[in-house]
Amino acid sequence: MKPMAWVLAGALGATSGMVAAETDDAKRVFSLASPSVVTVRTEDDKGVAEGQGSGVVVAPQRVVTNCHVIENAPVIRVFVGDKGLPAVWLRRNAIQDLCLLQVDGLGAASARLREGAVPAVGEPVFAVGNPLGFGLAVSAGLVAVAEQAQPQPYLVSTAPQSPGSSGGGLFDREGRLVGVTRAILGTGQNLNMAMSAAGVAALLAGGDVPPPPVRAPAPEKPWLADAEALIRSEDWGALETHARAWMVAQPGSAPAHAALGQALLRQQRLPEAEAALRRALEIDPFFFWAWTHLALVQYARGEPVAAEASLAKLDVIHPANSESAVRRAEWLRGQKRLEEARVQAKEAVRRSPGWMSAWRLLGQIEDEMGHHQDAVRALAAAARLGEVDGAVRSRLAELYAQSGKVEEASRLSAGAEGGRREQGRTQLVLGLGELNRGRLGPAEEAMRKAVDLAPGLADAWSGLAVVLMRLGRPQEAEAAAEKAVDLAPTHADMLANRAGVRMELNKLPAAIQDAHRAVELDPKSLQGWRMLSLAYLKAGKPREAAMAFQKLDGLGSMTPDELVSWAEAMIGTGNPDQALVILRRAEAADPKLLRMCLTTAKALGAKGDPAGALAYEERALEIDPVNVLAWSGKGYALMRLGRLSEAIEPLETAVRLDPNMANAWINLGEAQLRSRNLGRAIQSLEKALTLSPTAQDARYYLAQAYLGARLPRKARENAQTLLEKQPGAAPVMTLVVLSHLMENNISAATESYQQLFARAPEAARKLRGQAVSSGVAAARDWPE
Repeated sequence: MKPMAWVLAGALGATSGMVAAETDDAKRVFSLASPSVVTVRTEDDKGVAEGQGSGVVVAPQRVVTNCHVIENAPVIRVFVGDKGLPAVWLRRNAIQDLCLLQVDGLGAASARLREGAVPAVGEPVFAVGNPLGFGLAVSAGLVAVAEQAQPQPYLVSTAPQSPGSSGGGLFDREGRLVGVTRAILGTGQNLNMAMSAAGVAALLAGGDVPPPPVRAPAPEKPWLADAEALIRSEDWGALETHARAWMVAQPGSAPAHAALGQALLRQQRLPEAEAALRRALEIDPFFFWAWTHLALVQYARGEPVAAEASLAKLDVIHPANSESAVRRAEWLRGQKRLEEARVQAKEAVRRSPGWMSAWRLLGQIEDEMGHHQDAVRALAAAARLGEVDGAVRSRLAELYAQSGKVEEASRLSAGAEGGRREQGRTQLVLGLGELNRGRLGPAEEAMRKAVDLAPGLADAWSGLAVVLMRLGRPQEAEAAAEKAVDLAPTHADMLANRAGVRMELNKLPAAIQDAHRAVELDPKSLQGWRMLSLAYLKAGKPREAAMAFQKLDGLGSMTPDELVSWAEAMIGTGNPDQALVILRRAEAADPKLLRMCLTTAKALGAKGDPAGALAYEERALEIDPVNVLAWSGKGYALMRLGRLSEAIEPLETAVRLDPNMANAWINLGEAQLRSRNLGRAIQSLEKALTLSPTAQDARYYLAQAYLGARLPRKARENAQTLLEKQPGAAPVMTLVVLSHLMENNISAATESYQQLFARAPEAARKLRGQAVSSGVAAARDWPE
């Protein structure tokens, strides 16, 4: 590029009245100054020009220019003519917009700086630069504003300038540098600012270090897409790390803070999650995703009112969203408010009929409500819309199987993989369907096919165990349950099923151990708590059973039969009042449940209400006219009411129905004893003891009957047998004293009396009074 001497007498705005002398001055100044004026060009990393300005050589290989010409430039090049040299930014005075460049290899002469007096108003000055990139040019003007000291030394001239002139020199008539051109002031007024030569001298002497070189930014990371991938993979730790890096890169990003909130929520760090989500909403109050997860955090923190307020905000922002309805349905479902949950799930489906998750949730709620046909329709819609999880597929297949749609069940259970394992799953689902329909033979056949096809499928072995238990083959069931636990030792349901089998086999410690392990693995395992409570009850541990039943009741709805078992446990703890409260729930659910009637009668009897007990025993006989427990209970209640003649008939009916029921014989014996039918009482009680030799009440009544029949030795034998088990029992010791008196063995009676007096003084004094009043003279010498 050859330098071009432009004297801008008109085209560049010079005054039309400029005299020839001024033109000569411009030519002379240009001749003196132009060798020290250069072109400054900025480029990108690939050498493509981005911008251009001017510069002045002020020292060997040093060029001053305006900072705004070179700021943010990856590459700076200085041109003398058409020769370009790389330049390095040395230092700057940012306030004056002056920057100093180092240009190695630059041979251009340095401009002379004007020293001493500064230019006065009206003094001619000349601007030399590269306006518009056409080459070096000169324009003449006058000093319009003398040098100002604040905020930094500058002056204003009328020498015309154009884009590209920035960084050029402003010279006096002698070609001395008086300033560096910087800016055009106003429009069309030819007033232009120049930083004075004093600033250039100061920059040569020292200045600020330039900022680090500007590097082209790397392509922006796909923060949102990466976050969504981590959410799909449920890698919450990685999502937290990603979100924190995203927040550093983009502090004002609402999605970044919301992603962090979701990651912290899934890690149960709820206060931190709420803070992150609220920050997202400060940035963007209409951010749908943040409102959704804030509601989840609030609900998890036990703040349902606040959570509902967040969902309401969600509905205002996006009235057609289905997310709020789904969340409400999930929460209501968790609270067992299934009717309300169903309404919300249907609303979610209405808003987003193509959303698989909404259909799946509706199907699950319909299933839990017992609306199986509606559940099939909803779950089938979910399966058509997307890939549902294995549990949903399995349940849908079960529902198909229950309704007799075997082909649909087989197709759904087989899945996409095929192979023997999937065929085994198909047979398992079919077996469960047959089991639920009570078809035990086909259920066993399907389960055996399942374990043959897929020997490693724990669910199939567990299902086979359940079927075998229903068929009354507990030993075979135990073997199948053992196999299931071996395959899935940490699966709560497998352990709970084995506990049920072992309980049936009276392996109660092992059953309790299995059930305990099941609830340890899954504290919400209904089957685990069910088996634990029943095993404790059967093992004679009512207190532990009652606690387990209470836990089961807190987890879900109990069946009427389970409620009755819970009541039996409460009776065993000596709390018939609480048992009756529980039994009322069972009665409300099934008023014709035989066990409920029998256990209610038992509780009322324990509470001292034989009339109430009698009413429930009679209700039980209406349900099952040949129930031996009801006949025995009826007779016992009548006996307690003092209606002895009426009591004997139902008790005799009981022993005729089941001659091996010891309790019925005991009750009959007591009734006969109270009716003074001593011979029959003795026969009944002896029969009871042959069936249950440890029945202490039977032996006590038998001792009384023998004593009443004036058979003192037999009475004493039974009493002494009782004393071996219950040493010091006052009523039994009283019978021994009376048996000796009946034989007129005063010394033995006295000795037995003294033992009674030492154990139970009050009972002894009462017996002494009876003996004295009956004419036993020796009794007067007995201690009082």
